Amino acid sequence: MNLSNLLSTLDSQIPIAAVDVLSPDEATIIQWLTAEANNKLSCPVFFWNLGVSTLEQCLIAADGGLLFKSVAEYKKPQHADPLLYVFDYIANFSADGIFILYQFTKNLIQIKHQE
Repeated sequence: MNLSNLLSTLDSQIPIAAVDVLSPDEATIIQWLTAEANNKLSCPVFFWNLGVSTLEQCLIAADGGLLFKSVAEYKKPQHADPLLYVFDYIANFSADGIFILYQFTKNLIQIKHQE
């Protein structure tokens, strides 16, 4: 998929779009997506990583760089399943937003192999 096509997919109101990025430039891609989503779709971009189970808002700094700001409302209980918790949070999110679930597919494959 061409990255420029990603915005039209996200704007189409499809609830979840999965994009696997096998690239050393993933930070550049997240930065591009954040800037484009803010400018063209007027919605925030959030980043989640299973390894640390935190949710952060992606922001563009004054110098054009990428910043991550913790989402204060995202407070996963200690023993809660991180995947179920993030999906529940997304389902109950009351505004538009783009949620990047970092290495989500890779983590699902690892979980499946552990069963």
